[in-house]
Order: sequence, then structure tokens, then C-alpha cells
Amino acid sequence: MRELDNIAVASLGVLLNENTTLKRFYPLISIKETLVQRLLDAGIEDKYAFLERAGQLPQLAAALKLDMEVVELLERFLHLHDFVNRRLKDVDCVNARFRDGLALGGVKTSQDYLLLCTRRTWKELSQDFNGAEEDAQKLFCICDLMRLPGVKSTRASLYYDCGCRTLKDFSRQNREELQRYMAQYIEENQIKRSVPFPKELDTQIAAAKALPHWEPLG
Repeated sequence: MRELDNIAVASLGVLLNENTTLKRFYPLISIKETLVQRLLDAGIEDKYAFLERAGQLPQLAAALKLDMEVVELLERFLHLHDFVNRRLKDVDCVNARFRDGLALGGVKTSQDYLLLCTRRTWKELSQDFNGAEEDAQKLFCICDLMRLPGVKSTRASLYYDCGCRTLKDFSRQNREELQRYMAQYIEENQIKRSVPFPKELDTQIAAAKALPHWEPLG
């Protein structure tokens, strides 16, 4: 679903830095301004517009005046941010009765639930699926945070508990302040969680800036 993981070409500059991506993509960093300009000049404004033309890589590389290796590397980089559809039954930080009610109603994945939240209010969700409004809102937040690359429910619940409720919230964070707060939260509550490494947080904050912000009906 492009609404969940599309990335504007103009956002590549946010993502392509040594502290915000994996080392194998470093060759793209030094040419990111050129990449952005040539993609835009070719009428390619976002990830899906690029992928629609990536089926004919030689022609695309020629149009962009780039080596095939560069275009292939860019394709792999964009797929790094593909949406991963998670199972709701694995989200154990949310009321199990509410998750069971959703499952009985055929809502079994994070994509199912994110879509549902654009059509029903927290009150309607709580009434229809045997939960509280707080359960409905929290599950939305966890599913939204799990859109970040590599983030599953355990990490998403840590971000949630530390005040980052949505990707929009996460995109506004200062990495050093967030890291200090999480370390303090883990120590004070004596929970078995690890503080994310600086590069992990930098990468995820950048992704939160670049990914579409999903708005629930609320």
C-alpha cells in the first residue's frame, strides 16, 4: 500500500546520510543531490513512480544518465522502507480481549487495523470489538510505529511508553534527548529493554520524517 510506505524523491536527502542508512548504501550519499534532480527532471516524484519504471532498468538508467549499478542500488534502498504487515496477535502490549475481538471480526494484521482506523472512531472500535477506547487508540499507535523499518511491537511499545505515539510524533524527536529519556525510563521502571543505538534512532527518525503520516478518524 503506497499510502503506508511511499517516499517522496525530495526526501532522499533526509534518508541518505551516514548516520541514517546502512553502509551498503553509502555510495548513494555523495550523489544524492544529483539523484534527486535527475529523478525529478524525469518526472519521477516518489518511490512508486520509480518502481513502476524499474522493470526496465537499462532504459531507466539511460534516461537518468546513471550507471545500472547506481539505479539497482537505489531500488534496493527504496525497498528497505517497504511496509511490513505485522500480526496483531503478536502485539502483546495491548489488551488481549480487544485483539481477540478484532481477530473474530477479520482484523488480524497491522495493515487491516490502520485501514480500519480511517473509517471508525475510537468509540466505535471499542464498542464493536470488545475493548476500551484507550485500547483502540494505543493499538493504532503501535501499528503506526511498526511502520518504521525493523520495528516490531516490543520496540514500538517502548517508543509509545516514552511519549512517541505516532510517526508524526517520532519525526519531531531529537535523538540525543530521546535516547537519554529512554535510558532513564528503562532504569526507573526496571524493564528488560535495551536503549536503541544512536544510528538506529537517527535512521528511524529520518524514516519517520520521510514516510507518509497516517491520520486516524479518532
